Amino acid sequence: MAVYFPLQGSQTSDIPSNPQMHPDIEECPDSPNCIVVSKRFETEADQLYEFLEKAIADLNPHESEADLSELKIKSVFKIPLFGFKDDVLAIVEADGANSVVHIKSSSRVGYSDLGVNRRRVKKIFRKLESYLIVLNNSD
Repeated sequence: MAVYFPLQGSQTSDIPSNPQMHPDIEECPDSPNCIVVSKRFETEADQLYEFLEKAIADLNPHESEADLSELKIKSVFKIPLFGFKDDVLAIVEADGANSVVHIKSSSRVGYSDLGVNRRRVKKIFRKLESYLIVLNNSD
């Protein structure tokens, strides 16, 4: 008897996003193990970058390198059970008084990621939004 297990990959259908893409971010391959999401926030770029850096750090990346001058964060997450590595690139882009966050999360190996990258991006945005709510409530 065969058991069917859907190999759902990372899809953007359940993440509300602005489809803009930053020129420093390469497109995802055709395989469902990568996601790129852009989202606009009504916050200045420096403040948003600070919260983005904290949100990513809260997820305990294996490695992380932040570049304040370019408002860019490069992180590597290691999947505990198998040791596979996923790359995350996050860039904050100023847009007047607003800002846009671009995040790419992609697996280095394999075809499907079983939705790991999609869930990671959702967690980053949830944490980022929670920090912004606290900031706005303190005003």
